[in-house]
Amino acid sequence: MGTPNDQAVLQAIFNPDSPFGDIVGLDLGEEAEKEVDEGALEDLERALALSGGRGRTARQGFVQRGLVARLQGRDDDARRDFERAARLGSPFARRQLVLLNPYAALCNRMLADVMGQLRRPCDER
Repeated sequence: MGTPNDQAVLQAIFNPDSPFGDIVGLDLGEEAEKEVDEGALEDLERALALSGGRGRTARQGFVQRGLVARLQGRDDDARRDFERAARLGSPFARRQLVLLNPYAALCNRMLADVMGQLRRPCDER
């Protein structure tokens, strides 16, 4: 089912809350990994250029480029791409932005706790 790198990207897409470094067999070697990520980035850059930064292709391209940036530990670049994808309507990119912002994640958790307490009957509190 694809290369270990493909599996890592699919893992990041379908399980966005999982850590990126926890994929068994992902260690491709530094040279092979660099060659694969450079080829993927070239393809993404071309797709984004052809799309003019608009539409579904651009939205998905920004998400994928953001995921690659996160895999490489470049969170600022990832954040910029996720912001652009979110502006184009990607709910996945919005979730990734929350994950990249620890304060927003904490606020969301606290709000969920408060809402959960409000939903419980008074005798359970």
